[in-house]
Order: sequence, then structure tokens, then C-alpha cells
Amino acid sequence: MNLRRINLNLMPVLRELLRTRNVTRAGERLGLTQSATSAALARLRLLLQDDLLIMVGRRMQLTETAERLIAPLEEALAALEHMVAAPSFEPAGLERRFVIATADYVSFLLAPGVVRRIAPEAPLSSLQFVDIPANYLARMRMGEIDLLLAPDLGISRQPGMRHAPLIRDRMVCIAARSHAGIGGRLDRRTYLRLPHATFRTGDGNETSFEQHMLHRQHLKQNNIVFVPNFMLLPQIVAETECVALVHRKLAERFAVMAAIRIIEPPLRAPDIEIAMFWTASQDRDPAHRWLRDILTETSGSGRTAPRPRPGIRI
Repeated sequence: MNLRRINLNLMPVLRELLRTRNVTRAGERLGLTQSATSAALARLRLLLQDDLLIMVGRRMQLTETAERLIAPLEEALAALEHMVAAPSFEPAGLERRFVIATADYVSFLLAPGVVRRIAPEAPLSSLQFVDIPANYLARMRMGEIDLLLAPDLGISRQPGMRHAPLIRDRMVCIAARSHAGIGGRLDRRTYLRLPHATFRTGDGNETSFEQHMLHRQHLKQNNIVFVPNFMLLPQIVAETECVALVHRKLAERFAVMAAIRIIEPPLRAPDIEIAMFWTASQDRDPAHRWLRDILTETSGSGRTAPRPRPGIRI
């Protein structure tokens, strides 16, 4: 296809249509009327020989062709915007709200250090930590989430995603100090039989690191309570007969505040790597790169040394 015959002004319109899946909202973001946006959509349909957006019930959905266009279009337009952008970047003048999706455990570890850096360097900007939604990939591609901080359970294989390691930790078992059913050591049979408190997202659709680990080892434990926040687990364990598998950094912090003890888990608990993920369209954004650098530097000061045996990265 000859680019000289294509109206490239349609590409930003296509990006907003793919992001919003709504003609009116896409027009509002671009400063266009609904009729002008509808006309642009008609030209795009003719150009690409595809409907792009179709009505399903009362909502518009993307066609398969439109879904495949998201990542390459975002990357191409981001590269073009970077090419023509101003060469300098000054955080002091940046007015932006960064949204980071992660578990409360990661926010607990990183938020203070990140805020200490951002507040003086970019006083006009703000930071928002949110729970990881079930549709995090779609929201990242729509520009609603700047960074995802999570274990890499296949996320890096998604089209158009970039990633970098952030925090290395390992999982440990916690139990109440007064737990009568646990002696100096905990064998596997007892561990699996004891009541467990475990993390699971609110919608229950996403597989947690613990679930993933147990599934790989063909094990089943006695889960009796599920919570959407890691921070609740030490509190539950301290006052019940439950045990829980948590990150060592979190366990060490709570061991001085709650009546819990840390025990080596009697199963193969691999080291866990929390990585940061972002879309290809954000890769060259200088403000985004600045935030990623801050997170890398902040997390680096709190990394744990690896255990004597090699960790398993999954």
C-alpha cells in the first residue's frame, strides 16, 4: 500500500477509536464532533476493508482485525510522536498523574521511596496506586494504566508489552506464635492439612502466584479464607489457627508488629520476581522513562540477597 495515498491524519483517530471503543468519546478526546469522527471511521473502514467497530447488544466491540491493530498502531504513533517531540524533559514542569496497578504488598514496599523522589522533583505531578483489574491489558493499551507491577505469569509474552525486573523476593510460611499444631519444623502433610488463609483477587479470575505454584506441583491445600489484599494475611494468621504463604519482605515487617512467626515452607517455593510492565507506545516517553528509573532505583535499595540454592523464575 502506497503511504502517499493514505490520509495519515486518520491514524490518531483510529488510535482513539481502538482505545475508547466509542465514537463520541473518541471525538471528545480529539476535539472533533461526533459526525466528523463517524466520517473518519467510515473512511478507515473503507481503507482497511474491515468494520473495526461493531455493535454487540448495546456496546461497541472491536473486530479481530481491530484487536490486532492495537499494539502496532500504538508503537508506530509513539515512535512518530517521540521523533517530533521537544528534545528536553524537565520533571519540575511536568503536570501528570501516573497510575500504577499492583498488589498492596508492592505498594507497601515501594510507595514511600517513590513519593520521596517524585514530590521534590515533580511537584506538579501525582501518583496513584490501584489494584490490578481483570482487564489490565486493555486498560494499559488504552493509556489508563501507566505501569503494571506483578509477577510475570505470561504477561511479557503479550504483544506490544515491555518489561524489566524490579523486586526479587521469596515466599515464606507465617503462623501465629502460639500455634499449638506447629513445632520447630513443619512437614508437608501437616502444612497442606492446616487451614490456610490465601490471597485471591476480588473477581477470582486471575491466578495468584501461590495457586500457580501449587498447580505446578500437583498439590492441594486446605484453603478456608480468601482475601483480596496481602496485608490482611498476617492479621488473620496472628489471631487464628490459619497459616499463610506470603512474601518474606512483608513477613519481616509484620513480625515486629503482630504475633506471628516465620517458617520455611515444606514445599518447593520458588523465588518470586516482581517485574514492571508497560506498553510499547510508552517505551520512548521521557516522563514514563523517568518514572521507570525512579522505581528501579527505589526497588534496588531493598532487594534481598538470593538464597544459597538457585531460585526458580516462573
